[in-house]
Amino acid sequence: MPRPTHGQSTYLPGLDGIRAVAVILVLLYHLQVPGFGGGLLGVGVFFTLSGFLITSLLIAARERTGGLGLKTFWIRRARRLFPAVALVLAATIATTAIFVPDKLGTYTGQALSALFYVNNWQTIASDTSYFDRFGGPSPLSHMWSLSIEEQLYIVWPLVLALFYLTLRRRWLMSQVTLLLALGSFYLLATLAEAGFDNTRAYEGTDTRAGGLLLGAVLAFWWPARAHRATHNQRCLIDALGIAGLGTILYLSTTTTDSSQSLYSWGIAVLTVATMGVLTAAVTPSTFIATLLSTQPFRWIGERSYGIYLWHMPLVAFLPSVVRGDSAVVSSIVVVSATLVLASLSWRYVEDPIRRYGFRAALTTPRLPEDTLRAALLTTLISMFTGIARVLDRLRRRITPEPLNPEPVTEQPVTDEPAPELEADADPAPLAEPATAWDDPHRAQLEPAPLREEPVDVAATRIVEEPVDLSPAEPAAPGGSIEPLAADTRRFAAPTEITVLQSAPSVLNLPPAPQAYSAIGPDSATALERVPAVGESTHRTRRSSPARAVMATLMVVGLAIGAMVGVSYLNPDLPVVSALYRPDTGGSGVDDGVDDALNPDRYGPTMPAAQRRTKCSTVIHVGDSTSIGMNDVGMQPNPVLRLSGRYREYGADRYVSDVVGGRSSMERLNGEPNATESITSDLARGLRGCWVVAMGINDTANVEVGGQGPVDMRIDNLMKPLAGQPVMWPTIATNALNENPAYDNEAMRNFNRALVRACERYPNLRVYDRAGELHQDWFLDGVHYTQAGYVERARRFAVALATVYPATDLPPAGCVLRSTDAVVAPHH
Repeated sequence: MPRPTHGQSTYLPGLDGIRAVAVILVLLYHLQVPGFGGGLLGVGVFFTLSGFLITSLLIAARERTGGLGLKTFWIRRARRLFPAVALVLAATIATTAIFVPDKLGTYTGQALSALFYVNNWQTIASDTSYFDRFGGPSPLSHMWSLSIEEQLYIVWPLVLALFYLTLRRRWLMSQVTLLLALGSFYLLATLAEAGFDNTRAYEGTDTRAGGLLLGAVLAFWWPARAHRATHNQRCLIDALGIAGLGTILYLSTTTTDSSQSLYSWGIAVLTVATMGVLTAAVTPSTFIATLLSTQPFRWIGERSYGIYLWHMPLVAFLPSVVRGDSAVVSSIVVVSATLVLASLSWRYVEDPIRRYGFRAALTTPRLPEDTLRAALLTTLISMFTGIARVLDRLRRRITPEPLNPEPVTEQPVTDEPAPELEADADPAPLAEPATAWDDPHRAQLEPAPLREEPVDVAATRIVEEPVDLSPAEPAAPGGSIEPLAADTRRFAAPTEITVLQSAPSVLNLPPAPQAYSAIGPDSATALERVPAVGESTHRTRRSSPARAVMATLMVVGLAIGAMVGVSYLNPDLPVVSALYRPDTGGSGVDDGVDDALNPDRYGPTMPAAQRRTKCSTVIHVGDSTSIGMNDVGMQPNPVLRLSGRYREYGADRYVSDVVGGRSSMERLNGEPNATESITSDLARGLRGCWVVAMGINDTANVEVGGQGPVDMRIDNLMKPLAGQPVMWPTIATNALNENPAYDNEAMRNFNRALVRACERYPNLRVYDRAGELHQDWFLDGVHYTQAGYVERARRFAVALATVYPATDLPPAGCVLRSTDAVVAPHH
């Protein structure tokens, strides 16, 4: 975050470092960097920091003025937060309309909810899962956290005002706030369920308010202002800060977004750890404050708001051909584009509005030292200066100073006049300018003899004037207020001395805290340059609004260009929402089935099109991956549906028992689980051949802490079906899946469990569907395209006719490796 824009705030650079750590963790999480599955906890750090800073600001306003200054507070929040959000939303919708028009309605709804800061509740109400990333994340899926923070900015000041009216005492207000925080953590742990989607618990304002409120509790006793501490106090505070920072990193590297511990205790512990880091960060003499105040942390922290906003659209929209097959290359491209867009957005859109307001930002010309050219020159000068220093140090090491330098002879001081200078000699330089008001770079004056004169005290008149430290109001229509900054121009000697005196109302109060927002700096008006004596505070010229508009359009245009990458060069390339390009070169899914467990087959001996099954009745039990095979909307032609395919290959009756999101144990939306459904089917008298296309959700539920192991879940479904033929296809996902619970390694473990189950259930046959999958059949990480479902339905019917043939020879053993195999019969 940048320095505060008004003189009432104390700049605490360590807070920039906390913000930098938080946004780095979020980036590592969304880029799927190994070892940072809990990087989403960076948002929790932002929440605690937000509650801490906003409460500190409101308390300081109360101490300074007797009121909370809500109007000013809300205006500053709008100046700081709204411009960047509007910019990102405009670029995202424009990119969607051009390159992914079929998602325009979905993303527009998300953008509107983000614009009005209700995105988290819109996600919850629409039953959209934050963790369901089979097709990659939405470019606006991260807006939920900003909505929670903005809701805090609206509600919490009103609650605090009520506290001041009723409770009044600080210890009472902090105790009530602590109870509210504990209630929020309790609700978070109660609503979260192992094995189920926990978007409601993760994104609810009520369930995530605990982190914000504990930050507010800290602000009551240790607000965001520079705190002095003794040596012993610093040691204790540093211990808290180091332990807190270590805990944040530990939780971020040892948990995942599917860990149930996040809800039961993880987020609460993260909040307490962040409080420890905050305590040290606002004590400037501590090790933690020094570490987090280093320039890289400060630079990232200043732009953390823009980095957070821009990285998700880039992750979602950058074509895979740009990002490459390498995860390292993908991450470098995304991070680089994010930093560039965040820097441009900050320089040309966010910072001008934050400093001057919405209207004045369009007409206030930038200072010469704040232009892009000046910034580039400053960077180059700093770079070459640093290189020169390194070379100079190297030169000194190579050519050391002589060990015995010539002694310096001290000349005696005499009262004789200085010798006359020769005509071609240079005048001796003066050590200091004649007066403090003279220009140090002007031509040197001829030395004059010193003369002692009495001082007339009455010659100068001292005038005491109070300084108004309140935030500057917008300039009058005739001009704008000059911002304060160091001025090196030459001043004329003054005729009177003005002593600047602080207003009496703030003389005895501690310095006010920084006015920071949750993920970015405050938006207060800035006064940063002292006008020269006699200089008017009104500008004599105004800048055209066209410059600001062009700068905004430039950032939006660059953002759209970065999101779509080289789509113009390859118009046939689909814009996919994944970091890794799927391999569409053919069958490439490792099924995890050991070849040693598959003995030689006796059959089949007929081509696939000629096979027929002996099963007259087929009961198909499945989850959402089976819906598309028999859906009228997905496949209008009844012959190509799963029911038509089973009949084509010999079945007389098809019974569908398919429910989306189903598993063998957990219930979803009140629907019976697969075990209960099979039991109910048997109770109704259903008998026949069973196709159990289950396992994906069971595997994911075990991965996130549900009851297991998977062998037990397979037993739950197989035991009721004893004595009846069962064909169970192996399972797989593809590279578009970004949810670690649905990772293919976990799916391979389930497939191995299926092969082991053959030893326990002689009526079980395993169809190795995973070994036949093509990556280009997938629509997302789990579900399929229309063509993929057509091919899947055909292969299911062929497999059933292969393992339970009417006239052909069945394969030996449990596992059928391929439905297309034709094997000569053994004699």
